[in-house]
Amino acid sequence: MSNKDVKYYVNSAICLALMLGFGYLPPLAPITPLGMQILGIFLGMVYGWIFVGIPWPSLAGLIALIQTGYMSSADVIRASFGEGNVVLMFFIFIFCGTFAHYGLSRVIAVWSITRKIVLGRPWVFTFVFLMVMAFLGGVTSATPTIVIGWSLAYVISQQCGFKKGDSYPLILIFGIAFVAQLGDCIIPFKSIPLLVMGVYESLAGQSVPLGPYMLIVILATVLCTIVYLWAANLIFKPDMKSLKDLDEKVLIGEDGIRMNKVQKVVLFFLVILMLMMLLPGFFPKSAFFPIVFLKKLGSTGICILLVMMMCLIHIDGEPIINFKKMVANVEWNSILLLAAAIPVANAMSNEASGFPAALNAMINPLATSTSPFVFVLLIGLAATFITNVMTNGPVGMILMAAVFAAVQSVGMNPTGAVVSVVMCVHISVLFPSGSSTAALISGNEWIGTKNLWKIGPMACVVAWLIISVICGLFGL
Repeated sequence: MSNKDVKYYVNSAICLALMLGFGYLPPLAPITPLGMQILGIFLGMVYGWIFVGIPWPSLAGLIALIQTGYMSSADVIRASFGEGNVVLMFFIFIFCGTFAHYGLSRVIAVWSITRKIVLGRPWVFTFVFLMVMAFLGGVTSATPTIVIGWSLAYVISQQCGFKKGDSYPLILIFGIAFVAQLGDCIIPFKSIPLLVMGVYESLAGQSVPLGPYMLIVILATVLCTIVYLWAANLIFKPDMKSLKDLDEKVLIGEDGIRMNKVQKVVLFFLVILMLMMLLPGFFPKSAFFPIVFLKKLGSTGICILLVMMMCLIHIDGEPIINFKKMVANVEWNSILLLAAAIPVANAMSNEASGFPAALNAMINPLATSTSPFVFVLLIGLAATFITNVMTNGPVGMILMAAVFAAVQSVGMNPTGAVVSVVMCVHISVLFPSGSSTAALISGNEWIGTKNLWKIGPMACVVAWLIISVICGLFGL
């Protein structure tokens, strides 16, 4: 047996020991014996997610939850795979997979950076490039956006005569990954935002308003990009003269940038999805039939309706969405993570576990001795620090319990703190263990370990401060 196998089975044994054995430890008041069992399940799942993988620790956590007697098997299934946010996540993956499948990401990226208003103006060009990466990160996900952005960045570097180690390609290539990661949380029904907010909503019994959420995230992402470029210019002072003569024909390439019929229809459906999701939030008391219809559907129903329509509509004899093919785009690890997290979070929030009382006792002094803004600042700092060494989903879930306790203690508006955590757990760019984006950054030869530690910490601090300020101004 290899060392890798030994490590895997040792970590698996620790994961199971936490799930099944932690509950036998004497409880610490106010946590009850049931609370100790649930805490063990949660700790076991988090340990497994970090050191083993997502699938079987998630399923094992659900089995262990059934064995506590707190919920029946049927109740656990309904609270996990039947939960609205889990179903929504599945159909969002189908929808976003369609966007990527038809090559819309590259068309939008190339079209945006070949406009006359940006060509010949290096910093405007760079800012627009990164904003497009943020948008694509939002409508697809960070990883494919980074792959597309980097491929274009390499073409730009080759045409302009840049080489590895030069300042400008470092700023651009790192910036693509950094901004795509931030952009990944623009759409509130993507995997990590949905996971983190879903846990909060299951604890609080109320949703975070989508309109303010998107306003905060978009504004923070734009400001983070501007300040990142300003700080990078001060630190690295890149030579950008060759960018003024950038040839748009080289960027456009043989594939061109004209959208075909299917791409136009898919883009139309994306716009419709956004409008249908957001309109009920802007008109909460409207009796207008379309708004009432959308409220009844809810986010999950809206997404199912549009996916159904895209399966129904045929172009050139083929459905826009071939459901069997598009299922391949579903990130099942995210589905399993959310499906396991929500029922366990609900169990921990029950008074019978003793956790609400324990969390209030711990968080209340902090929440009452500081202003809500300082609390947002501190919770964002904790998210930023921890997410660089741990997977961002579990980090956000853990911190949601603290946010919920603070909201319960002092009655603060939860939007700022929730959005701060959602965004800050995306600032995972320093260690490969933090996210797949961080792993890509660490393996990129144009960045390199030495340069990563010159530019990475600066980007993290900039993002944390700006996110905290924006969340404090608009979310409290």
